[in-house]
Amino acid sequence: MTYIDISRVVIAQDAVMRLAIEVIDSNGLKIAVVVTDEGKLTGIITDGDIRRALLSGHGLDTPVQEFMRHNPRSAMLGTEKSILLGRLRHEQILHLPIVDETGILRDLAYLPAFEQLSYQENQVIIMAGGLGTRLRPLTENVPKPLISVGGRPLIDIIVDNLVAQGLTDITLCVNYLGHMLEDHLGDGSKFGARFTFVREKERMGTAGALSLLPQAPTKSFFVMNGDILTTVDFQAMLDFHRTSSAVATMAVNNHSYEVPFGVVEVSGRHLTKLTEKPKCNFLVNAGIYLLEPQVVEYVPDRQFFDMTNLFEYLIERQLPAAVFPVREPWLDVGRHEDLIRANDSFGDGDPSKQAPKWP
Repeated sequence: MTYIDISRVVIAQDAVMRLAIEVIDSNGLKIAVVVTDEGKLTGIITDGDIRRALLSGHGLDTPVQEFMRHNPRSAMLGTEKSILLGRLRHEQILHLPIVDETGILRDLAYLPAFEQLSYQENQVIIMAGGLGTRLRPLTENVPKPLISVGGRPLIDIIVDNLVAQGLTDITLCVNYLGHMLEDHLGDGSKFGARFTFVREKERMGTAGALSLLPQAPTKSFFVMNGDILTTVDFQAMLDFHRTSSAVATMAVNNHSYEVPFGVVEVSGRHLTKLTEKPKCNFLVNAGIYLLEPQVVEYVPDRQFFDMTNLFEYLIERQLPAAVFPVREPWLDVGRHEDLIRANDSFGDGDPSKQAPKWP
């Protein structure tokens, strides 16, 4: 029996990260399998491996040999499906390459394909109560999540992306002109989702409204700002979070800034180094978080409290907090120039039926 067409996942051992990303993104299986010229299994690369490599400073042209997992676990060709499923569950892995007696890759066991895993149990909480001050006058009479992007309300695009990834249990924390959001979204049925609304009587920051939840989450749950356009893989973030053994994970995006001058370094009165227009790279908060239920206990009751305050609290108490690098398109629609870029990314025509051309 053939489980997976391995041509979809295989890359050569002299490939670079850029190709591994293309293979992982195109095959839908979240893995690239590295083989020798003879087809022998030599390594695997998952979405998490890519993101950890990016965090370590590797670039898109880094050879896969530098960050792949060498000598991965495998199973022999002909192994019963029930045994493969048992290993996948027991070893808590998604993939198990299948090789013949000479070590040549012949197939791939993929856990979701075996048991139809679902991530719909993970709740998403959208913080949608902000004033949208930087987008005035557009937000004087409409809340920011209802601002039009490519002819559709921003919140519709966000919700559609969540539902497309199987995340249908969505809570929206609303404040400023919140009734307009409730009227527009309804119960969520037209989106294929289920909506719950939490009404803030006063502004509570990007985390404070968690103390108002009618029921505390019982499983890992996502929190995201209501002005983020992204195609980030939420399932990959969940997998990354679990393997990090973190109580909270923050999605981060790379931001580059070029200093428009020559930068000098000195020792006393002497020039030691001159760098012309250096580029500085930073990891910035991407406004998407994955939290364990226990974290809600650290949010003060009915007080203004930002996510940055929450993560600082965790760090101070040495509770494990991870960062998940976003390598997919990401845009914070918080300023007029961001809104222009968001509209440009959708181009002409029906934006609901075309893939955005992200900046």
